[in-house]
Amino acid sequence: MRIRTYLAIMAAAIFLPIFLAGTTALEKIRQEERDTSIRSLKETARSVSLIVDREVQGSLSALQVLGHSELLETGNFKAFYTQAASLNRPDVWTLLLDATGTQVINTIVPLGTPPPPTVAYSRVPQVIASQKPLITDVFLGPVAGKLLTSIYVPAKAAGGTTFVVAQSFAVDHWKRISLHADMPADWIVAVIDNNGKFIARTHKTKELVGKAARPELVAAASAAKSGVIRHSTVEGIESYDAFTHSELTGWIVAVAAPVATIDAPAARAVRLAGGGMLLAVFAAFSVAFIFGRRLITAINAASNAAVSLGRGSKLPYIKSSIAELDLLNHALSDASDLLDLERGSRQAAEIDRARLMQQETEARKTAEAQNVAKDQFLAMLGHELRNPLAAITGATTLLKMGTDDKFRVSRCLDIIDRQNSHLNYIVDDLLDVSRLLAGKIVLVAQPLDLSDSIKRCVEAIRGTERARGFKLNIDASPVWVNADPVRIEQILNNLINNAVKFSPDGSTVEVRLREETGRAVVTVQDQGTGISDEMLGRIFEPFFQGPPAANRIHAGLGVGLALVKQLVALHGGDVQATSDGLGRGSQFTFSLASIPAPSVAEPEAGITAVLARRKLVYVEDNADVREAMSEVLRSLGYEVVEVALGADALAAVASTQPDAVVVDVGLPDINGYEVARRIRAHSSTQATVIIALTGYGQLHDKRQATQAGFDAYFIKPVDIFVLTKAIEEILLKKGKSDN
Repeated sequence: MRIRTYLAIMAAAIFLPIFLAGTTALEKIRQEERDTSIRSLKETARSVSLIVDREVQGSLSALQVLGHSELLETGNFKAFYTQAASLNRPDVWTLLLDATGTQVINTIVPLGTPPPPTVAYSRVPQVIASQKPLITDVFLGPVAGKLLTSIYVPAKAAGGTTFVVAQSFAVDHWKRISLHADMPADWIVAVIDNNGKFIARTHKTKELVGKAARPELVAAASAAKSGVIRHSTVEGIESYDAFTHSELTGWIVAVAAPVATIDAPAARAVRLAGGGMLLAVFAAFSVAFIFGRRLITAINAASNAAVSLGRGSKLPYIKSSIAELDLLNHALSDASDLLDLERGSRQAAEIDRARLMQQETEARKTAEAQNVAKDQFLAMLGHELRNPLAAITGATTLLKMGTDDKFRVSRCLDIIDRQNSHLNYIVDDLLDVSRLLAGKIVLVAQPLDLSDSIKRCVEAIRGTERARGFKLNIDASPVWVNADPVRIEQILNNLINNAVKFSPDGSTVEVRLREETGRAVVTVQDQGTGISDEMLGRIFEPFFQGPPAANRIHAGLGVGLALVKQLVALHGGDVQATSDGLGRGSQFTFSLASIPAPSVAEPEAGITAVLARRKLVYVEDNADVREAMSEVLRSLGYEVVEVALGADALAAVASTQPDAVVVDVGLPDINGYEVARRIRAHSSTQATVIIALTGYGQLHDKRQATQAGFDAYFIKPVDIFVLTKAIEEILLKKGKSDN
């Protein structure tokens, strides 16, 4: 694109946010102006309502005082007439009515004037019965012959005679005291009684007072204490009408203003702001056009100079009005002078460049070699085998010692199988990735029943915390393959754990094994989060991870499925993942070549050993480790009390008084260090031999064990004969003879 186009795009990019912000601001201004005007309507309505309430309250107070007059008790109506007349005001007069509603006194006419026919026959009994004031809606007064409203108050000082005092207000009074607010001429203020008729109105007073107000206004006021509606007034003018209610009378006070009047300030503000914005935009585009034109002219000149420079022509210095382009032109001119020298040195520069490229290649190879060396170093590192190896070592030693107890042999083999599977899950997958990349994984293949491997893996995973609440179903018939048992269980562990990790609690994971046309096919299916089409293409890449499962805090290192793919490939098989989409679960399938089932071999004989019979308390929270080691120690002649928790160990030591206590440091309640300290703190057990047998092997762990009072410290797995020899030697040093 040309520079002019870029400048236009830049100006548009600058203008668009300004336009959007300006439009939003204009709308905000318009809304604020309208809201301000409507608030003014509401405040005016409230002000008029307060004026009405103030007038009514004053009348109520005066009538209550008049109702307590002693003149009523004495029957001095002449004096009472004078007293009542003192309350008169323009368009306001006072009355005294008896229990039948007949006027006894009406200060609008002379005392003694015959009363009109009874007109308050319903209101007076109501006031007498309730003993509460009554405020009427607008009606035609029989004496005054005017539209008026009245306030009736029960008289309290009439002795045995019941009277009601009242004041009548001509509608002109309400217009005079309530409709004088300083407001625009086209605003309409109205007071409407509870029957929806006008009591007072600023416009068309004579025509509309006593007539019904607009039904939509009356309906809105009946539904809410206050508010604003938009409707057409009696005059047919579209208006905003704010209404409220008099607290004392319940009358509606409404203030209406034409929509055009309310919206006029907003429209004026919008016009002013919009005009200013358009003027600013026009000025901005004009300036951009003028300066853009000058910039384009200067750039074209510099471009022509650059073309001439490329052709080897001598360039004159070109002066422009732009400082940066002046510097460019000056530089082009200087470059022309240096061009000949540059051409002469170009060949030497190419030689130097080739040399530098060679050095860079060699440096990259060195860095790659160093990275390989790092991977090799990491591949030699591994986690301490700790509890699984301890259980395997104990069970293996027991088998080597030999026994005729088939149940014990079977239990030991189960321990070995289960803990071997667990051990392969614990080993850091990163090490295997490193070995795979370096090509250093060698399979130790042997005939293997895949159904046994599946059952061992599922059984081991069922006993873990992460599988709690899941249903792990197996559908597997015996199918034999030639494979490395360790790597096969590593494949199964990764697939099953992956299914558990990305499935909701309580769901089912299905593990199936079948034989199809000479191949063993293993399928792991879950009901979890599923896999998107995009993820399916990368699911087996090293370190690739999808979104974490909602029911799991850690999503892993992203190497498990990469290991599965590589290990299956090493066995000559293939693996694939399928899913119906996110939230629909996933299915992982791998297949290997199957072989005929081999014949069953007899188990090898175990080993035996005899040591002095001692009484031991063995504290270990891992059930397999505790059971295997206890059986080995019993086979060597020891009496062993098994304990799973540190708190229980203290009670066992106190009750059995053992020769020695073997304690795991990492206990779930109180750790082994605290167990040792408490044993040493008690006088009856402070001389007991205490041995630490744990997976923690750092220098500070051993130092802490010494400080806690341990006699010896062994790291799992330990040779059973080394352990028992140490126990016997420590007991001998402490002066305890063999049992």
